[in-house]
Amino acid sequence: MLKWFKIYKNQYSGVFFLGIAFFVLQELPYIVMLLIHLSSNQIMNMTEFSMFLNIIEKIVSSLSVAFLILIVNKNEKWSPLSNRKERFFILALVMVAINFGGCIAYYNSYQTYTLMLICLVGTVPLYYMFLGLWRKNYPLVIIAILFLIVHVTHVALNLSL
Repeated sequence: MLKWFKIYKNQYSGVFFLGIAFFVLQELPYIVMLLIHLSSNQIMNMTEFSMFLNIIEKIVSSLSVAFLILIVNKNEKWSPLSNRKERFFILALVMVAINFGGCIAYYNSYQTYTLMLICLVGTVPLYYMFLGLWRKNYPLVIIAILFLIVHVTHVALNLSL
């Protein structure tokens, strides 16, 4: 982990190298989705409900990734777990597991509205939020909450068309 300059209180600009691995982990099911031919792929073929929501969603999702990787806490070490923070790391892993399970069901043509919203859409911002809580990266927590609201709303509206 690198720390450069102070942003706010204990938050510094820098690089959390493990954050890159966390991002790639979260993206794996979507990379696979691009590589396999699904008979039906509602997620990739959604009709756009709102260009404004689409733009806002792209901004907050990109900021979530950027904040994960580029904001570090002054007091944080490489050590991944402590008793207090362990639950947030475990919750982040649970979100990835739910997402992966949902993607497997989705790939096998179980593509219900509820499955897509909960497992494929809702878990991703929650993953970032729990990683932010684990790392005491509060700007990430805030942007991940915004990401959750915008992402779920945007996809729900797109799928309802």
